[in-house]
Amino acid sequence: MRTFMLAATAAAALAAAASPAAAIDTIDCHADRNIAERTICSSNRLQVLDARVTEAYSDIMLDSGVKSSIKHAIYVSQLEFLRSRDACGRDARCLADVMERRVDRITFYR
Repeated sequence: MRTFMLAATAAAALAAAASPAAAIDTIDCHADRNIAERTICSSNRLQVLDARVTEAYSDIMLDSGVKSSIKHAIYVSQLEFLRSRDACGRDARCLADVMERRVDRITFYR
């Protein structure tokens, strides 16, 4: 049974890797990033929010029941979100607000 579960998990990972949305990942805190991302990496709370944004975005982009027009709108709004997030710079409250709103907006489509 364990072998089956491992094989199923590996197959799911391979299938997900074929999707562009699967490439979405949380911030790599070991890489040289912009000021906003470094601020996120310095805070456990902001890292949790970043993971929530990533999970919500990935879930909806991988959902076969969501129309492609909705996915496109979410993709475009994700780019806008990243610009807004990055504009917060070192302001942790701004970052938290922007990321919380993003999760709310993405989950609105569920």
